Amino acid sequence: MFYWNNATSKLSKHFYATFVFTYMRTVLVLSLLSIASLTNAQDIELISVESLDRLIAKKSDKVQVYNFWASWCGPCVKEMPYFEELNSSKSADVVFISLDFPEDIQKAQKLITKKSIESATYLLNSTNYDDYIPKISEAWSGAIPATLFISPSGKKYFYEKAFEKSELLQVVENLSSK
Repeated sequence: MFYWNNATSKLSKHFYATFVFTYMRTVLVLSLLSIASLTNAQDIELISVESLDRLIAKKSDKVQVYNFWASWCGPCVKEMPYFEELNSSKSADVVFISLDFPEDIQKAQKLITKKSIESATYLLNSTNYDDYIPKISEAWSGAIPATLFISPSGKKYFYEKAFEKSELLQVVENLSSK
């Protein structure tokens, strides 16, 4: 704690007051930014295999992108910002489907919040891979990251791989006209 005494000059008092004001203002701004980023993140909803089927069956005039991921998958987490940017650009509709265990929904939510994900985000409430893998793609081994693209005409394209940003944008551009 700083104590003023008779030897303390007015200039020192002014400097100290300015420093404290600037410090408090910085803390306030950072706190508000932190709260704002938390409120922008999407809440994860549990989704059944049947509801996922209905979601995928919806028609759209844009490319639909369903990215399958988990909070413990490093490559999945790395590519998430690319998909989020794609969704923000409005050139495709992106949906994130977490394959974390349902009891780990808070871990997945924490990651979504940290990454400020605003795209629709679900956690599949089935741990029986045989329930959903063949419905997404017969070619899917179950490895993640994995992504299902659906062109505006309804044709499905499945990729079991991690995407780099330029690669993802190229796939969506190519599918936009199909």
